[in-house]
Amino acid sequence: MCDKPRLFIKTCIRYAMPTHSSVRATLLLALSSARQTLAACSCASYILNATNTSEHAIFTETLETDFTQPNPSLTWDSTPGLSWQAQTYNVTPAAARGPYGKAAELSNVVLNPQGQGLELWVRSQVLESMLPIAEIATARTDVLYGSFRVGMKTTAVNGTCGAFFFYHDDSQEIDVEVLSRQQGDGNNTVNLVLQSPASQSAGFDAAGTPGFVPYGLGFDPTAEFHEYRYDWLPGCVDMYVDGAWMHSFYDGIPDSPGAIHLIHWSNGGPGWSGGPPTEDAVLTVSYVKAYFNSSSGPSQCLNDQGTAVTDTCNIPADGQAPQPTLRPSVPSGTPSAGPTGSAAQGGAANIGKIKGLVRMEAVAFLALAWLA
Repeated sequence: MCDKPRLFIKTCIRYAMPTHSSVRATLLLALSSARQTLAACSCASYILNATNTSEHAIFTETLETDFTQPNPSLTWDSTPGLSWQAQTYNVTPAAARGPYGKAAELSNVVLNPQGQGLELWVRSQVLESMLPIAEIATARTDVLYGSFRVGMKTTAVNGTCGAFFFYHDDSQEIDVEVLSRQQGDGNNTVNLVLQSPASQSAGFDAAGTPGFVPYGLGFDPTAEFHEYRYDWLPGCVDMYVDGAWMHSFYDGIPDSPGAIHLIHWSNGGPGWSGGPPTEDAVLTVSYVKAYFNSSSGPSQCLNDQGTAVTDTCNIPADGQAPQPTLRPSVPSGTPSAGPTGSAAQGGAANIGKIKGLVRMEAVAFLALAWLA
């Protein structure tokens, strides 16, 4: 594990303009309008591990998203400045480095109506030499060092790749990747990957570099939700599963800001994703918890009364992700939060002005919007 104490200067939650050039339309997971008026947070900084340990660090921003909880006040919205954006783009087979291209579609990002989480679908039907996939990313692209956790249940359908990752560019990327073809029959594997200048020189293949470690899991990741985590500090990345340390990287560590992504994809390539899947495949996300710093500089952290917050909080201990409670299906005809019309977000407005939307003690409820 990282062997030097790390201290980071505090800021509070702040949103920065997304810059990913491949995004032609974005889907915002919307907070209720009442919540948007708050500029509140309960902690000015967050401590990772005890102060007398080498992995000690202080972060100043937090984003906690619970994808399993309902909220009747949620509406479908295209207002900029919110936490997550579903990605839409097309990648040709040549650019995807596979037999098929990838088509990220809004319709493949689905909030499960029974509270099981956010579903990211890979479809089995090939459309114009492309496989329909799903990806979401944080609106913020100013994430620089932190501790990042996801509750995730992967698919048992052969031929897809599910990943939780940080992305600056193709040579600065931190990946936790699960290939469905590597699961089952006692062979359950998670791939810990750093895309680095070394992997870029090898044709974007990290397998022959120090930034690639297949790690054998003691469980079937397709059967239940488990927590996957990486702690990214200057000069080191520590990887964990269900709170247990797996591996530490010391070479090719990113040092530039970026965004946090979740993707479920296939290009049909036998060297990695396999596939295409013979049936539609779903990866389900129950939560994301991120404690990090920003490259954008400090922003004001206020409580509900509008005064400055100075409290320091411990980052909650992690373990296996809780299994979501199945809710009854909504009877046909019963009003519920859902699409009331089409909403298109063709670009990014200045979203750095919306601050403090996520509170430590109460997870912000989010809803999904897509192009009708």
